[in-house]
Amino acid sequence: MNRPLATRAFSGIVIIAIGVALLLNSIGVYQLNWLFENWWPMLIVLAGVAVFINNARSWLVAAFLVTLGGAYQLRELGYVDFEPWQVIWPLILIVVGAGLVFRKSYHGDRATEAEREDVTAILSGSGSVNTSDHFKSSTITAIMGGAKLDLRQAKIEDGAVIEAFTFWGGIELIVPENVTIKNKMSNVMGGTDDQTSQKSDKKSPTLVISGMAIMGGVSIRNTPNVY
Repeated sequence: MNRPLATRAFSGIVIIAIGVALLLNSIGVYQLNWLFENWWPMLIVLAGVAVFINNARSWLVAAFLVTLGGAYQLRELGYVDFEPWQVIWPLILIVVGAGLVFRKSYHGDRATEAEREDVTAILSGSGSVNTSDHFKSSTITAIMGGAKLDLRQAKIEDGAVIEAFTFWGGIELIVPENVTIKNKMSNVMGGTDDQTSQKSDKKSPTLVISGMAIMGGVSIRNTPNVY
């Protein structure tokens, strides 16, 4: 069974179980108010499991949901008496900081300065237009700011990788139409919007877009946004 079908089957079983429980509670066969009052955080945990089943690369998102649901469940059971968000927020900041410190490029030293384009926007806006004849990689970071990279004039011959990271910010990627887009972004309370209309085939080079959007967004387009 492929991952989308496995996720759908898992979600369907969970929904059926919840429906049966609600039905039994409504017709008085068995009172389950205590179940919904004390064990509702398990729904968040199950959502995390579903995310992982659907895409193992989204393990960080799944871990976040499982940790959040587990923390609330411990509070409901009386094992802890603090608000889970008081712990989750510092952990998010630690993960974000560690990600910035230990991030490594997929291409590393293989991409020369002329073959890559890095954009960083922290508490500000930053944009760049790349015209390289052999574009290979880019690292884009937007923290409480906006970053834009325009690749329409760049030539991608053997494939390229864009590593995007945004925290409370936004990234706009303007890509050529003659490449195959592989979106491998992970989102935590954020989103990736792919609005491209590609004119590619099996021989077209691949542009891999990976990274993470935490409470932020990444827009992938063929034309710039008009404000």
